[in-house]
Amino acid sequence: MKRFENFQAMFAWLEANSIPKHTWGVGQAKSVVDLWSEYQRGETIFEDDPPVRQVSVVQLRIQRGDRILVELEQVLADGRRRARNRLPSEKMKAGESPIMAAWRCLVEELGLDVRDVVVSEVVETTETIIDSPSYPGLPTRYTFHTMEVRTDALPDGDFWRDNTAEGDPVRRHRWGWLAFSEWRLGTAEDPYHDDSGTSASAA
Repeated sequence: MKRFENFQAMFAWLEANSIPKHTWGVGQAKSVVDLWSEYQRGETIFEDDPPVRQVSVVQLRIQRGDRILVELEQVLADGRRRARNRLPSEKMKAGESPIMAAWRCLVEELGLDVRDVVVSEVVETTETIIDSPSYPGLPTRYTFHTMEVRTDALPDGDFWRDNTAEGDPVRRHRWGWLAFSEWRLGTAEDPYHDDSGTSASAA
């Protein structure tokens, strides 16, 4: 595991490994400052030789009949908008269990009261390595812990929720219900393929 004492050390490591950053903070991509914030919060760790970002993500399946809840859009702190096609998701922090991250997602991103929700244990764990769309040019290993959630406390149509997580660059989320078959068609084989035009804020 690669450790950094400060932002400058992480930036120098990215430079030494020729990670291109000219598109970071533009369009759908997050910034190098966002990456440092993820590292400080324990949401991202790094490997050396070759350089890889590691992220563990909880994603939640919330179904209503034959429809499933999907994040449609995000609004970032600087006003940029990112189109999405992802299940509710949250990056796990260091030492955090999947169930703890799931509750954070439900409260901070969906605005739910814990009394209105039933959460299963992890029903599926998968792993994939891709070039991170949030940080183009930085290979990322994602470990996904999928959990089932039951709740009747959400609107039937599309709806917005403010993100109450402190320090998160994502300020608002737009949610909607898609036919399960439609969502699966959009995600293809990679559950995180549309991270840039698509976690948990998990990107």
